[in-house]
Amino acid sequence: MDTREGAMGTEHHASPADEPVDTAVVEAEDHTPPDPRRWTLLVFVATAQFMVLLDTTVVNLALPAIQSDLKASATATEWVLTGYILCFGGLMLLGGRTADRWGRRRTFLVGAVLFTAASLACGLADGTTVLIAARALQGCGAAFLSPAAMSLVTTSFPKGRERTTALAVWAALAGLGGTLGVVLGGVITDSLDWRWIFYINIPFGVVAVAGVLLLGSRREELTPGSSPDLIGAVTVTGGLAALVYAIVDIQDHGWRSGLYVVTPFVASLVLLTTFVLVELRVADPLMPMRLFATRSLVASSIGRILTSGVQAAVLFLSSYYLQRTLGWSTLKSGFAFLPLGVIAIVITAPATRVMHKFGPRPVYIAGAVGSVAGLFLLTQAPHDGDYVTQVLPALLILGAAMQCCTIPVNVAGVSDVPQEQQGIASGVLVAAFQVGASLGVATVATSALTRTTSELTSGTAPAVAWLDGLHLGFWIAAGVAVLNLINAVVGLPGRRRATSTARAQTT
Repeated sequence: MDTREGAMGTEHHASPADEPVDTAVVEAEDHTPPDPRRWTLLVFVATAQFMVLLDTTVVNLALPAIQSDLKASATATEWVLTGYILCFGGLMLLGGRTADRWGRRRTFLVGAVLFTAASLACGLADGTTVLIAARALQGCGAAFLSPAAMSLVTTSFPKGRERTTALAVWAALAGLGGTLGVVLGGVITDSLDWRWIFYINIPFGVVAVAGVLLLGSRREELTPGSSPDLIGAVTVTGGLAALVYAIVDIQDHGWRSGLYVVTPFVASLVLLTTFVLVELRVADPLMPMRLFATRSLVASSIGRILTSGVQAAVLFLSSYYLQRTLGWSTLKSGFAFLPLGVIAIVITAPATRVMHKFGPRPVYIAGAVGSVAGLFLLTQAPHDGDYVTQVLPALLILGAAMQCCTIPVNVAGVSDVPQEQQGIASGVLVAAFQVGASLGVATVATSALTRTTSELTSGTAPAVAWLDGLHLGFWIAAGVAVLNLINAVVGLPGRRRATSTARAQTT
């Protein structure tokens, strides 16, 4: 789909990654040679992103130990998660735009240093107040690190094969970090101490920061700005934070809670509407609204929301199935998810080769179909199910499917975005991931718990009631996967359109 960036006078066409690309042509279009140190840079920024995704899941299994050791209330313990999520989700767009304005490497380094230092503070915390504050700082660091890191990858690699491969490696390591977090949380808490779930971030952070510093500073083309868009920054940060807060509280308070859900949702709607109106009027907006005329970015953002929602729902529901229905321990259940990370790594290379040849959409469609199939298998999981024959096949299908959904939208989402707006585009994609994951867990958790509670009230046996609730959650997640399939077919620009546009561009 062609979109015209009016003020810039530049016509952007569908992603060259949708077809075999002539590298010489791509480099001529970008007007700058690729960074000769780009593969080394990828290692370090991917290490930092691995750290962030690892931390996102590693804390969950340690919460009971944290609550017991610090003698914290249940509400305070919840804020160990909520404080991080709010800062991460609320500041991501600001972090992405800062990367464009202030420099991607500089923003990455600030975010990585803040995240690493906050991890140390979390490990040393002697009370819940200090721990919650340190977790909030971690979220702030992650909000600047993640979009800056992703935009470093997209701007360091030329469009086509190299960028597709780099983003595939990026997605594989990120997925592995999220999966390993589930396992390491239990292992570290049981064998060492909950503080080590934060200490393990430190070597990753030090390596990432030292590596990017040693590579030196490459001159970046920054977006000039007349003055900071403070109103835009405040309204979008507050709006996203309120939205994430409402989504997180759905699980505990239900959709109709006025104080915890409805009020934050209304506040989010007002703030985000104000943000859009402000951005349409200011001369130098934090978020150029014309970005959303880019079909590939819009479709990819929707894909990120739906894919992360399905992924989070699968991890949540499957964990409850293994523990509540099959009676597994937390640690054993964590190890049960290792195949997801392994298959994601394995599928990356063939998925990337297919994308090189046919473009992102076929891989995205295959991933969405696989998600529906894997979730359907889980809807059939019985009360006395066998992990090897009835659960593992579904998890393997879903692990491969999630990766096949993630890589294409990462590539397509930034393919049509100007170089000077890669940071904010990356921020949009990262924000979509965070909102989708939170919404996915909240939706399936609330639905499953409501079904279970209803059946328990009517006298159904607890084991049956829990399984029925989980099955409903799996069916809802399968419905989200169907929406993802529709987005893959209808939303994402295909290879044919990219090819015709590219031909028109050369004539």
